[in-house]
Amino acid sequence: MQAGLNGRSLLITLLLWFFLGYLGAHRFYLGKYKSAVAMAILTIVGWLTAFIVIGIFILIGVGIWWVVDLVNILMAASREADQRAKAGAS
Repeated sequence: MQAGLNGRSLLITLLLWFFLGYLGAHRFYLGKYKSAVAMAILTIVGWLTAFIVIGIFILIGVGIWWVVDLVNILMAASREADQRAKAGAS
């Protein structure tokens, strides 16, 4: 998710990440459709196969992805704030 927030609201992005992040809702909101679909499919497959060990590992992987997305969202917001501050200082 290196491209940033694309002018989208940080608050809405974080709310979507927190409440529907496992399904990739924040990625849909940011226009990252392919990875959003992949995240949603992996979550669904993980839950459907949770009764066998593979599903648990899939869900752990999606959980790690979910946390990494938070870091990326916050870093993108920080970069965009820095760019706005630099543009305003010029």
